[in-house]
Amino acid sequence: MEERNETKELQSARRSRKRNGRKSLLPLVLLFALVAVILGLWYRQFGPSRTRISENSLFGVQGDEVAVLYNYELQSDKAVLENGSVYLPLTLVKREMNRRFYWDKDEKCLVYAAPGGVRTFTAEEVDTEGKPLFFVKDQALYLSLPLFREFTNVRTEAYTDGEVKRLFVETAPESDEVRATKHKTVLRSRPSVRGSIVTVAAKAEALRVIPDHADAKTDTARWVRVKTDSGFTGYVQQRSLQAAETVPYQNSFAAQDYGTLSIGGKVLLGFHLVSNQAANQGLSTLAGNASGMNVIVPTWFSLRGNEGDYQSYADRAYVEAAHEKGLKVFALLDNFDKSVTTGELLKKTSVRKRLIDSLMADADLYGFDGINVDLELIKQEAIDQYLEFIRELSVACHAKQLYLTVDVPNPAKFNAYYDRKELAVFCDYIINMGYDEHTGGDAPGSTASLDFVTTGLDACLEEIPKEKLIQAVPFYTRLWTEDKNGKVSSEALGMKAAQDWVNKNQVSLTYDETLGQNYGQRSANGSIQSIWMEDAKSMQARMEVIRAKDPAGIAVWRLGLETTDVWGIINR
Repeated sequence: MEERNETKELQSARRSRKRNGRKSLLPLVLLFALVAVILGLWYRQFGPSRTRISENSLFGVQGDEVAVLYNYELQSDKAVLENGSVYLPLTLVKREMNRRFYWDKDEKCLVYAAPGGVRTFTAEEVDTEGKPLFFVKDQALYLSLPLFREFTNVRTEAYTDGEVKRLFVETAPESDEVRATKHKTVLRSRPSVRGSIVTVAAKAEALRVIPDHADAKTDTARWVRVKTDSGFTGYVQQRSLQAAETVPYQNSFAAQDYGTLSIGGKVLLGFHLVSNQAANQGLSTLAGNASGMNVIVPTWFSLRGNEGDYQSYADRAYVEAAHEKGLKVFALLDNFDKSVTTGELLKKTSVRKRLIDSLMADADLYGFDGINVDLELIKQEAIDQYLEFIRELSVACHAKQLYLTVDVPNPAKFNAYYDRKELAVFCDYIINMGYDEHTGGDAPGSTASLDFVTTGLDACLEEIPKEKLIQAVPFYTRLWTEDKNGKVSSEALGMKAAQDWVNKNQVSLTYDETLGQNYGQRSANGSIQSIWMEDAKSMQARMEVIRAKDPAGIAVWRLGLETTDVWGIINR
């Protein structure tokens, strides 16, 4: 009995120890479970994402739409797949890639001013693949890739076999940086293990290193953006890649060199107002006073209507006399007549051609050396037509070794669309009209203050090479009158006439260091008259600013308004 009781006690003790053991293990089990939950939550929050992003989500196209990635950035405009070929929307091409394609909606032709001549294409023509060069769909024009590539220095890579189609267009590189993967490697949508999976690169797959997004703040020590041969882009970890190799890009594109003509030294150009045939007789007097001038620009051609016609006061004897004096002659073309609507005039290819052919015929007839285009107050909606005219005129001028110059307004926010950078490609010189800071309809003020000149020059030099920039200065100012009712009016006075007015009315002048000008004011019959002088002192201050910027030269508007002492200052 005692043994049985002892055995029961031992069994009870063992059962008790087991119960106690289980009780003691329970906190550990709970702890492990808690740790597992925490690790699971942490992994879900911070571990590598297993979510795979779809191609449709990546590129946002369907059917025959083709996503366009320009310089590896997805564009909002979409290309289309038509008869097995990719066509790019002209709006995207002109905005981002090559703005020199011109679509003439009226005459249904596509124009490109190439260095060797102006090319005109119709919808019936086909490209090198036997497909239409372009087509219109929903009032939008689409270009074939072969036509686009003929005139644009790019690399294109199309992926159109799958359901989600895409086209990579990139400014043609000199070479690529390529890195092979060390092992099977995930490409992610952003530079983080939490980024969604874009695709998986195989071991030893060669990946092209591409530029990061402009606003990205990627840790480049850990991550790099790449493109696969299958047409995906994403981020991979640096540690997953082998050392970089440089692979040259074989580029067959022929550079487009539009050429340029140069006077060969500093330009001193004078505008000669010719408003009738008899005014040509003033050449000898005006040129005789203009010490150092080497280019004269008579205002010979004035557009009339919107069909390419112009009034002409050209004179071959004038050109011959100018050449004897060592002067080059640039014939000016303006759009000042009220019958002209510049955008309407220049939008049609046939009208531009008629106008340019007439100018070239007159160049042969009269023997002048170049053309100066003074088309002013161009509206923003007409700038495309204006630029196309300049391109086509440039090709025609350079074929005859004629100089092409254009006049542009002093830079301001309201005229920034003039695209001086594009003009500088096609023009030999660009003349910045550094005057009319205050003009008719404005409040009284200077015609060309120092700040106006300085900021204008600086803005021009951001777009125009200094060897092509000519700064125009005024030989005139404005006499401002504010009557007793506050009404403001003004009249333009040449330097000589302004000085005569000051002398006649015994106006005391005060020099304004900030403006770089003498200022005078007087009261008469209840009105206040004020004048900011253009004289030797203002010219001296202005020339110091201009010389410091070192442009290609100086232009003066206009000959005959100046006092003789300014020529020495300009020439110094």
